Amino acid sequence: MPVKSLPSIETTIPTSVIDAACSRIPPLWPLQNFVAVNPFLGLTGRTFQDAARLIDSVGHGRMLMTAEYYRQQLGAGAIRGEQIAAAYTDYTGLPTPEDAAKWLESELGRNEESARILTVADWIDHTRGTQWAGFVTDEISKWFSSYYDRGQSRWEMPWNDESLYGAWKHAASLDRNPEVHGLRGFRSLVRALPESEDAAIQHLLFLLGVNGGQVEDFLHRQLMSIFGWSAWSAYMERQLPGDMLTRQVLAIRLAYDAALLGIVEGYDAQHGITAPSSFTAAGYIAQLAAEGTFRSALAAKLAAAPVGKRGTSRKRLQAVFCIDVRSEAYRRALESQAEEIETIGFAGFFGMALEFQGSALCPVLLSPGYQVKSGTMNPGKGWLSGAWEKLRASASACFPAVETGGLWYGAAILKRLLGLQDARVGIPKLEWQIPLESRVQLVADALRNMSVSVRDLAPIVLICGHGSRTDNNPYGSSLDCGACGGHKGDVNARFAAALMNDTEVRHELRGRGILIPTDTVFVAGLHVTTTNEVVLYDTELLTPAQSEQLQAWLRHASESLASDGVKRSRDWSEVRPEWGLAGNAAFIAAPRSRTRALDLGGRAFLHDYDSTADTDGSVLNLILAAPVVVASWINLQYYGSTVNNGLFGSGNKVLHNVVGTFGVWEGNAGDLRTGLPMQSLHDGRKWVHEPLRLQVFVEAPRASIDAVLEAHPEVRELVENDWIHLIAMDGDAFSERKPAGVWRRMGV
Repeated sequence: MPVKSLPSIETTIPTSVIDAACSRIPPLWPLQNFVAVNPFLGLTGRTFQDAARLIDSVGHGRMLMTAEYYRQQLGAGAIRGEQIAAAYTDYTGLPTPEDAAKWLESELGRNEESARILTVADWIDHTRGTQWAGFVTDEISKWFSSYYDRGQSRWEMPWNDESLYGAWKHAASLDRNPEVHGLRGFRSLVRALPESEDAAIQHLLFLLGVNGGQVEDFLHRQLMSIFGWSAWSAYMERQLPGDMLTRQVLAIRLAYDAALLGIVEGYDAQHGITAPSSFTAAGYIAQLAAEGTFRSALAAKLAAAPVGKRGTSRKRLQAVFCIDVRSEAYRRALESQAEEIETIGFAGFFGMALEFQGSALCPVLLSPGYQVKSGTMNPGKGWLSGAWEKLRASASACFPAVETGGLWYGAAILKRLLGLQDARVGIPKLEWQIPLESRVQLVADALRNMSVSVRDLAPIVLICGHGSRTDNNPYGSSLDCGACGGHKGDVNARFAAALMNDTEVRHELRGRGILIPTDTVFVAGLHVTTTNEVVLYDTELLTPAQSEQLQAWLRHASESLASDGVKRSRDWSEVRPEWGLAGNAAFIAAPRSRTRALDLGGRAFLHDYDSTADTDGSVLNLILAAPVVVASWINLQYYGSTVNNGLFGSGNKVLHNVVGTFGVWEGNAGDLRTGLPMQSLHDGRKWVHEPLRLQVFVEAPRASIDAVLEAHPEVRELVENDWIHLIAMDGDAFSERKPAGVWRRMGV
């Protein structure tokens, strides 16, 4: 196809517009430390409903469930009439229909229209019934998977030392495949592109005739058409500051559209198509009403629960668990055995932001401050393992390697088939070199933020992280600790316990007025969420009687929650080793007395918080700015993967193939998949996860909450733009935070 001249300065699209489009794409973390990320991360500056309409336009997909789903919820009582009326009034500002439930049922089937923005590939497919969009995705995916490969393939892309755009330009300028499939002049177009991605974007937008007010949305559509690779590049851009990788993805995607102009006529970038909208007023009112029904029921439970200080008598055991929803049932099972047992909810990295074996063991909102390492290493094993892998992957030696190692592999396969192979849990002793003053500060901060009375600490304090146990599961780390960046919490727990037992640290703490009882021993543990077992570490400071009693309490709690988790954790064909955080819907920051008597069904993140002891509001500031944000990411990932698994999830786990060791395809090609597989959300007959935005209940004065929101605009956005619901608790009075700083009293 003929190539037009470069655009003049008058037609240049501002860089700020291009950057704004790129910033709408959320990052996708690798499989090894899969982080539950909010798939709408770049859109939280908009209201939820505005974002939903935008996704309908540029993502060609929905952010709500189907009308049929909401009808089923209505019939099951999960959507109540009074909540429909309240949602209708809030959303429309109009008087409530006489029978809100009947109005909703009739309106759910009514379609609205939406203007959808199209790439050239979209337009050709829509007008001619072709499949160019899929072809373009496959072409881009084959080059990106090769460029980003992390050692899965032994044959590297020849241009890996160049930028993504530069490597693609070299490869695509030689590749005849697009032309064989009818994309005439593709290689000539690629060779003629400018050497920089920024200049290429400007040139390609000129070729496509894109200008005016919809440029940002048009560019967003380009990135959404290869959403997985755009998201992966956004993640890599975070790891490599200065490498504008998302812009490079954009330049590459635009090139294929420009090439497609050579085989069609009539495309107009300024006009899309009109389609039924996936976002309707009735659908959103149904969603609001479902959330209101859940919120009202939870508020009533919390209002009826006893409120007050913990008893003055010293406990025999205190167990600090992650706020993860899976800890809630185990905490109840442990506490039910004796009044002298108390559990505490705290973020699962326990305030210890660590780097271990090259991985950051802390929420991705933070950076690791200290490095720890394993105390024992086997240098020979690493060399031998690496040599065998090279032999096995070699082009000349792979077949004899398989024959040579066949019996060994056969034995391993037999063990898996018989369910005899188990995933090991545990690490050797830890080592670190951290100044005493830093260790003292870490412990002081952790104890304060746990909202514990240091003087009343029990003789045994269990610091219990959590992790999953699974086999043959690329998504295994998605079942580990979200607060630890998709890793298990054992390292953080062992490090925290060791610091808290350190005699030097305790001596320095006494100088600060922090007196840990001399007979208090901190013990580390790992709650294996697949099997509901607790593994203990470093118990040598316990007496035999203490160790026996602790093991008995933990064993009884595990047995009371017995399931087929052990079998599932060992079965290499199991697609549902555990349900993870499915069902999550609430975050509660309050004294344990608010929730101890309640069965919350494993649906609530529980963070201990005592506002009366938080005189300067620093703990509340920390909770709202970190754990609540992490919980909202988890919640919205589950929400997005449920309402639109095709766009925000990863499809059928059975069809997954690992790409470059960091991601998955669904099948043998296509876009990199994001989010959670269907098997994490659906049992084959019904949804296991109910998509509700996070309900955040905080026992604190409203003025204190407002002060935190004022100091953290990013958290205020989540509240005021309806990405989470925020409720303040004061005794039996509950108030919901509405936009513009307004609090509205809830009837409970």
